[in-house]
Amino acid sequence: MYRILLILSAITLVCSIAESLLDDNTQLAVNGICKQTTDTKFCGEVFANKLINSSPSKKDLVNVTVTEAERFSANTYFLISTLLRNDGDERPKSANDSGKILDLNDNFSASVGICKTDFIAPGYETNPMIEKNRETMVLMAMQKIVVHMVSS
Repeated sequence: MYRILLILSAITLVCSIAESLLDDNTQLAVNGICKQTTDTKFCGEVFANKLINSSPSKKDLVNVTVTEAERFSANTYFLISTLLRNDGDERPKSANDSGKILDLNDNFSASVGICKTDFIAPGYETNPMIEKNRETMVLMAMQKIVVHMVSS
């Protein structure tokens, strides 16, 4: 138990040092990027954990966001394929029947329209796909903001 606590303390220390190693201009840029996303904590953690030097260029910021999004996409794809493999494939048996596909599409659209669980409520277990979706949206927002900074 003591070793686990020591390891967690070391990880926390490394993360806080990594964040403090950014120079003032970079920290301001990271804060500006993260304030425009829906989850500033997740955004800040991505930059703090992935930025290598203390004063990265805009190109480094782009590389961090793109690399992290690619890694995250691969992990999400693996999770989905694992869930499908464990739970079975839920596609309709007659995939060529366009009527059934249209009905399925309408039902899916209606289900998505009434789904209001895209938030985190304390005390409730979050659906892993909803969490992945939220983090993907934050990563996409980070990419858009950083690319806009580079192009201007």
